[in-house]
Amino acid sequence: MEQDGTLGEFFPATMNPFYFNDTAAYLIDPSFTKEEVTAKWYLRRDEPIKVDIPDDAVVVKSSDLDQFEWFDAEWNWTINAEVLKQVIQDEQWNFYRIIPMEYKFLVKHWLPLPRKHWLERIKENFRIN
Repeated sequence: MEQDGTLGEFFPATMNPFYFNDTAAYLIDPSFTKEEVTAKWYLRRDEPIKVDIPDDAVVVKSSDLDQFEWFDAEWNWTINAEVLKQVIQDEQWNFYRIIPMEYKFLVKHWLPLPRKHWLERIKENFRIN
């Protein structure tokens, strides 16, 4: 690499295994067109990501998550741990799950269950700034 002068240079875009529209750069600025991305030899995913939901999985719509959260008799915020076994579908047909670490955080800080897919929440945060 020292001999051909590439030491310290970035790898070429052709070696990037990730789709450009799945990167932080695209989250920050989603105005890149398909032509701009492919002209620089980046990969671009045009079809939505498909999620394989097991046949025996219980799918709950995000609008129905109220059945898993409430205030108990002493006015403590409670989230039913059964939500960990559910697959949640948001308004845009994205599927996600609540993981145990997230569940503990939500209960500890008296937060409601998220109604949006985690990637949509990240995109929203980038748009705020």
